Amino acid sequence: MNPPISNSKLNESKRTQILVGARAVFLETGYAAASMERIAKTAGVSKGTLYNYFVSKEELFIALIEEECSKSKAPFNPPTEYSDTPPEVILNLIGKEWLMGLADDNQRAFFRIVLAEVMQFPELGRAIEKSGPEQAIANLSRYLAHLHEQQLLEIANPHLAAEQFFALCDSGIVRKMQLSVAEPTLDTIISHTEQAVQLFIRAHRRT
Repeated sequence: MNPPISNSKLNESKRTQILVGARAVFLETGYAAASMERIAKTAGVSKGTLYNYFVSKEELFIALIEEECSKSKAPFNPPTEYSDTPPEVILNLIGKEWLMGLADDNQRAFFRIVLAEVMQFPELGRAIEKSGPEQAIANLSRYLAHLHEQQLLEIANPHLAAEQFFALCDSGIVRKMQLSVAEPTLDTIISHTEQAVQLFIRAHRRT
């Protein structure tokens, strides 16, 4: 196996080509059954080229997870300088986009793979958490801390409050998707978000 080449010599289009091939293989076979050899063949590159870009199957899968998470349109870094915007407006936008991200077909497909493999490969679960929810919660936490500092809401623990807010927005949506009980409609997402925001604001209103 050739040693990885320097980042400066990597070709972005070639990397994308590899990721497209890897996505097809992982979605077809899952993580454990996928091989670097099959990924290279599907992507139309040599194994040497594949290893120049990704030194392991784990690194390649994590790169795919990070790419899917980066495609999310969710505004998980709310602009705290817009202090004149009512918190209800910002939180409704965050909650709606959070749920739409959870319902995204590509992200759900990779999440199913992780759920199937996480007991054997716990690093996959950690990759999902780090690339998606962890960043979302950290960014929302900063916004909630801003609201607390501006005395707009009473939020002593912004990180916990962020976790609770996303849980309120979910309210069974993920469970029903995972069990193939119901697919969330846009109306459902809007309704869940609006009620979550109302409950959250009421719970943290300054007295």
